Amino acid sequence: SFINVLSPCHRGWRFPTDKTIEVARMAVQSCIWPLYEVENGKWRLTANVKKQPVEEYLKAQGRFAHLFKEENKDILRAVQEYVDAEWERLQKKCAQE
Repeated sequence: SFINVLSPCHRGWRFPTDKTIEVARMAVQSCIWPLYEVENGKWRLTANVKKQPVEEYLKAQGRFAHLFKEENKDILRAVQEYVDAEWERLQKKCAQE
């Protein structure tokens, strides 16, 4: 067995302590941290999410403040495209089972 858990760090990620659960939820809802399981080689999504833009997740954390400067718009777009592609790939893997 293997479990990979996201554990938001308010100090390092620079967000208020009382927002820890919210930041973790944003990671799942933006599909940056999708919830899925693989059991006996079968892939299955374990959370039905209404996909949110990654921008909201990133904006909630001070460590990503530099991404919201005008000159970094392309980086934000690239992050969203990467997450979208990975999410599609995961959905296809889960649909094959």
